[in-house]
Amino acid sequence: MPPPGGRRTKGTLGGRSAVVVRKVLGAAIGELARAGYAGFRMDEVAARAGVNRTTVYRRWPNRRALVTDAVARMWAPVRSHPLPDRGALEPDLIEAFARRWTFGRRLEGRAWARLLDERLSPDVRAIVGDAIDERRAEWRAIVTRAIARRELPPETDAQLVLDFVRAIVDARRAARLDPAWLEAAVRTVVEGARAGTLARASGRVRATGAATLSRRRAGRPDRA
Repeated sequence: MPPPGGRRTKGTLGGRSAVVVRKVLGAAIGELARAGYAGFRMDEVAARAGVNRTTVYRRWPNRRALVTDAVARMWAPVRSHPLPDRGALEPDLIEAFARRWTFGRRLEGRAWARLLDERLSPDVRAIVGDAIDERRAEWRAIVTRAIARRELPPETDAQLVLDFVRAIVDARRAARLDPAWLEAAVRTVVEGARAGTLARASGRVRATGAATLSRRRAGRPDRA
């Protein structure tokens, strides 16, 4: 699958084409982090990048075109580092959630969170929908692989496991990630799943509750 919204960013913008593209896309990511898609302003991007607004419009005629390229730029390094697959559930979840926590505190993570908040917008869904679906499947695969290895009961609801860990992680809005606390959170949820408490038969209602708790406390849906 190509990166979301894979428009070409090659071409000629004077003798500084590559430099200008990097500056504008970096400024666009900053503007997304500040204002989201609805509040995104092309003029603000030009000012942040230190270029003339006509330079921006020459390459990106509208907001959707520029945001599409900005998303492709910030998503490329995420896609190049798949979520862990060490052959054991707890280490995989610990590493994956540690990465998610780190990404969420970077500029790109804040921009991504703003887009996720607006993902019901047709424009935003068109830009980030494939990336969201791809990453969600990758997260679920961490748990489904564990089920296949018989680390968890076959009826375990993979999404419910993730929702509970995510709710715990997002509820603790500390300045720094506490590795011991993250390990305890993952271990607690996994032990519950092993005991059969996170089964698909009754999991959907609980999963909805866990996701709602996560969004209410963290103010944002799933991140990378």
